[in-house]
Order: sequence, then C-alpha cells, then structure tokens
Amino acid sequence: MPAHPRSRCSRSPGSTCLPATFRTSTYPGKAARTRAGLVGELHPTLLDGTWCGFELDLDTLFAESREPITYHDVITFPPVRQDLAVVVGEFVEAGAIVATAREAAGAELGDIRVFDVYTGDPIPPGKKSVAFSVSFQSPVRTLTDEDARRLRGAIVTRLAERFGAELRE
Repeated sequence: MPAHPRSRCSRSPGSTCLPATFRTSTYPGKAARTRAGLVGELHPTLLDGTWCGFELDLDTLFAESREPITYHDVITFPPVRQDLAVVVGEFVEAGAIVATAREAAGAELGDIRVFDVYTGDPIPPGKKSVAFSVSFQSPVRTLTDEDARRLRGAIVTRLAERFGAELRE
C-alpha cells in the first residue's frame, strides 16, 4: 500500500509509513499498516476509554483469508428456555449428555449449558443428577409450547436410550 501523500516518515527498510492524520489520531506505538489497511488504538485525548480505529480494504482482507467467510443471521424469533435434570450413571460424562442432546434436538437447539452435577440423597448410589438449561429457537418462526415439548421429549428419549437416563422430577 503506498504511503499517504501527506505522510512524513522514513523510507528506510521496515518503516511503517502511516498517514499524518492517522498518526496524530492514534496512540504512539499502537498503530500499524497491514497489507489490507491501517489499524490502531485511538489516542486517549480523543475519547474516554480505550477505542480502536481501522481502515481496511475488504477485498484485500478477504483475498488473504484461508478459510471461507461464513456468518449466521441474528435470529429475531424468541428462544424458549427450559431446565432439565436427568439421573444417569456416575461415570456418564456431562459432555456426552450435551452432545447427545444436540444430536436429538437438531438445529432448533440453540444453546445448552450444564449448570449442576449432584450426587447424594435422594440420588441412588452409583448415580448422579446432571441439570442443564436449553434454549430452543427457530430462524423462521416462533416456537410453540408444543414444539418445546417435542424437542424436550426427543432429548429425554435419546438420553434414556443411550445412557439409561431418567428425567428427574
């Protein structure tokens, strides 16, 4: 990228010529020229807090990307959140439960998080309770209570088949 016409910087090998306006707007030593453009932390006298600025040529940036650029639209339909707790053998890993739940519910399972693992009374010896929250969401419509029941049932059924899990009441 050629130096900006108003740039006053050394032309020595390895120098980073930044446009004068960019140099005066950024914190000294915290700005750089890349093949795709300019990046830097804005000078603290310009704004309160820490802020960064950049000017990038997206065609150059994308051309140098080694992986395809993908994105997921923000879903505007509300999620349905529920908590479930299942009793499983003490050696069943929480990660396996999460993976099985994802497989059972498919794409409409947006998020799943384990929030409790419990052993002790009233859980039988050799067993544990694993509690997790799920968030069901569709990109094309608002899910109904019946949709949530169906998805929850698919998760519980698959966990019962794979791990002998029982829904904890």
